[in-house]
Amino acid sequence: EARQKLAAEAKAKADLEAKLAAEAKAKLAAAAIPKDETTKSLVNLAKLTEEANVNQKQLLARLSETVAGKEQDLKNLKEENDLSEKGIYSAPKPFKSITAENLALESLRIEIDDIIRTQNNKITELENLYNKRLKSISSPEDSMNIIYLNTIKDLKSNQLEAIRSKENLESKLEDIKVSTEIERKRRIKRAAYDNEQDKYIKDRSRLKQIKENTPLSSVPLTAKDFDFGEEQSNIQIVKGIKNEESGYYLVIAVHTDANKRDDFLTKAVSAGEENIDFFYDVNTSKYFIYYQKFNGLDGADKALQLKGSKPYNGKLSIVKIEN
Repeated sequence: EARQKLAAEAKAKADLEAKLAAEAKAKLAAAAIPKDETTKSLVNLAKLTEEANVNQKQLLARLSETVAGKEQDLKNLKEENDLSEKGIYSAPKPFKSITAENLALESLRIEIDDIIRTQNNKITELENLYNKRLKSISSPEDSMNIIYLNTIKDLKSNQLEAIRSKENLESKLEDIKVSTEIERKRRIKRAAYDNEQDKYIKDRSRLKQIKENTPLSSVPLTAKDFDFGEEQSNIQIVKGIKNEESGYYLVIAVHTDANKRDDFLTKAVSAGEENIDFFYDVNTSKYFIYYQKFNGLDGADKALQLKGSKPYNGKLSIVKIEN
């Protein structure tokens, strides 16, 4: 019985609210009947302004969705980079055309700027019509004056909120753009590092093959048998050589072509040089072939002076690695 009583009271309250709302709507409709040209213009313009307000909110909602999408893309990119640095593979995300995305975003921005500007003009025009009406019907209790004064206040409030919302979204987009650029550079750097590591592994494997499968030459080799590549000045300094220690290297040949590098290595091994090795400078795309490394310049310089008559020592030079 208590539940039935509460339900009946709730229904009666709801019915009363519905009745009052219907009456208020009827009064508003009656009050909104245009009686002169100024009022007619006011009514029509207010309707258009309300419709534009709805469109403006829809455009801002689309911009908000765009921002959320770019935020998710940034999150995915950062997660991919984080996992990659830990050596964990993550499946690539579906391809997105950045150009198409940016064009769509710019088009949306223009639409929003246009509708905000148009809406500002309409609100100003609405205010002018309202003030014009006040000259003939100045009563503050006039229902039309009350309705449209409140309408103008609401529209102005909505407009300020729309402008703030747009500014906040634009600010967020700029932050996302900066962070995304950082993550893209981070991914490019990581990809370059991975490629460099792959190359290093392949180079080590190739050197091992040459050393293990090259027999000693049955006839003595001469300097004419060797292509020393680019002639070097003494002393040359190279930096940022991954997988190599800093120090002074006794370089005997420099090539940019891997086949010429392998030919020189093969001939050096066949001439009896067991310690032949090389490092790669990614900055110049050069292979530096050497067989001795020293921690100090004195040791390297003495070795250079005592190079002897080995056929592959004709273009000997010192290259310092600074890492």
